[in-house]
Amino acid sequence: MSPEEKEFSEIIESLVEQWGFRRHLGRVWSLLYLCDKPLNPSQIEEALSLSKGNINGILQELTTWGVVHKTRLEGDRNYYYQAEPHIWKSISNVFKARELRILAEAIERLTRLETQTKNTQDPEQKTKLKKLHHIQETVNTAHMLSSMLVQSDPEKLGKITKLVSRLRSL
Repeated sequence: MSPEEKEFSEIIESLVEQWGFRRHLGRVWSLLYLCDKPLNPSQIEEALSLSKGNINGILQELTTWGVVHKTRLEGDRNYYYQAEPHIWKSISNVFKARELRILAEAIERLTRLETQTKNTQDPEQKTKLKKLHHIQETVNTAHMLSSMLVQSDPEKLGKITKLVSRLRSL
């Protein structure tokens, strides 16, 4: 790898680590993204000096997230891998699979908690219930905004602007 490619890889490693993924996922993805042609696990192993077992696990995880695709070349029995070329699609895949699920679970739990406590007559509990509802609205709005962002439909931009304004007012 050239110094520029190594620097790019380090930047991606840091990003994916900040998102809670292992650094090596970023290394492998970076290599595949920068390559013009698909690579097989042995080529990746050689380029990055990682173990075969590590490479296989990383490739499986990257494939599961939809940021790397598994393919075969004509006349070759080996599997090859290449990065999803559309960056926004890669980010959206991960966001849908992870962040949206987390927000949906939070909404479900907050709704259940609000339902359990909404009939209280205690003034102190009513104040807490209002705060709970405020958090629920904020998380709900964040979920809607995130859903619209990952759909990447240009017609949704007006709605996204309204949701951002709504978030600012909460």
